[in-house]
Amino acid sequence: MLIPQIQVGSASDFSPEEIREQLDLLVRDEVFRSSKRSVQFLRYVVEQTLKGAADQIKERTVGIEVFGRDPSYDTNGDHIVRTAAIEVRKRLAIYYGQEKHRSELRMNLVPGSYIPIFTRPIAELESAKAATPLIPAVVEAPILVPPAIEPVVEAPSPDFRRRLWKLAPPLFATVLVVAVAAAAYFSTRRVNAQDLFWKPVLDTPGAVLIAVGDVPKGPPTSSAQTEDPAAAIPIVHKTSSPTVPFADAVTIARVTGELRTHGKAVNIRREEATSFSDLREGAVVLVGAFNNEWSLRLTRQMRYTLALDPVKHLVYIRDAKQPDARKWNWATDQPIDNQGTVGGPPLEDYALISRIWNSETGHVMVFIGGLYTYGTEAAGEFLADPQTLQKIASPELLKDTHRNLQIVLGTKVTDGTAGPPRVLAVSFE
Repeated sequence: MLIPQIQVGSASDFSPEEIREQLDLLVRDEVFRSSKRSVQFLRYVVEQTLKGAADQIKERTVGIEVFGRDPSYDTNGDHIVRTAAIEVRKRLAIYYGQEKHRSELRMNLVPGSYIPIFTRPIAELESAKAATPLIPAVVEAPILVPPAIEPVVEAPSPDFRRRLWKLAPPLFATVLVVAVAAAAYFSTRRVNAQDLFWKPVLDTPGAVLIAVGDVPKGPPTSSAQTEDPAAAIPIVHKTSSPTVPFADAVTIARVTGELRTHGKAVNIRREEATSFSDLREGAVVLVGAFNNEWSLRLTRQMRYTLALDPVKHLVYIRDAKQPDARKWNWATDQPIDNQGTVGGPPLEDYALISRIWNSETGHVMVFIGGLYTYGTEAAGEFLADPQTLQKIASPELLKDTHRNLQIVLGTKVTDGTAGPPRVLAVSFE
């Protein structure tokens, strides 16, 4: 009995056994096993493809068969399948980004669909590429040489030469204008807002320090009881375990990938092990908000800051121009189980991204943090998308490294997963 093969594009065929073996490796890995929904989604789409029913993998079908939705449910209002697909793509990127998985069969989702695609391992592709001869074999064959033909060249007439000289100045001017316009066009085309955002970090000599907060032990508390809750500096409580929240780890991976793409060395440390002297050595990226004391301390003078309202049990992003507003908040006394479930109350998290020139350290510093874990993950996704910054900031503003940039983001949480980031406010000071 022949075993059916699956062919994807120009990649070699893979047997169902190979694919299922790789699927088991994926779902057993710590990147996936913490998300039951991602495991369910990936197993379903892979098995459907192996059965030859890839054309039946549609949003409604997945919602019904995987997540138990009613056959008539509204896909416009219930984004569980789209959210799950985003989460699976993220986890696949993290998994295959690790060096130890380079030799494994690779899975991904076809862009714009939920159908899985299977390709050769990177290591195998590189070996095949190296083994491919650069010069094709030469096959000898008789060569027919045509008889030589003497070209007949007529000298241009004096009238033609005079007309040519008359046309030369305007023709040269036209060519010059076109060349300058083309150079300007391609110069602006090369300007990428994402690159401009990171440029002052990349231009700073030495390695970039990424300081990440620990897992917090409960919500922050106020340093003092004052009439103005915003004047109280939040006190961070941490666990004794040297662990990092999953969303912060994803954001670190995104930032590190961006910096390493430009050849920048990166040092990653826990915030607790980072001193002010360390911050003065070069460019710094602080990941985490209320679990990172440096983020709380070094952004106190900005327009948007991280604040605590102990009376209302809220952490929030404070706008100095609207100090009484609490619209971007997270309730610290709400249960964390079954957050953002469909049919339940809507759940929003918020994040703050800041790129500031810090006069105390003499370097550019970047702050990335959400009120809760979902906001941090959304902020990392935002910075990894080349198109998002292009929409909110002109190249001229981003080039000014001494002008502080702050971006407030919001994300809708569905079944414990952050949705696409939304820009709520932008400030250049």
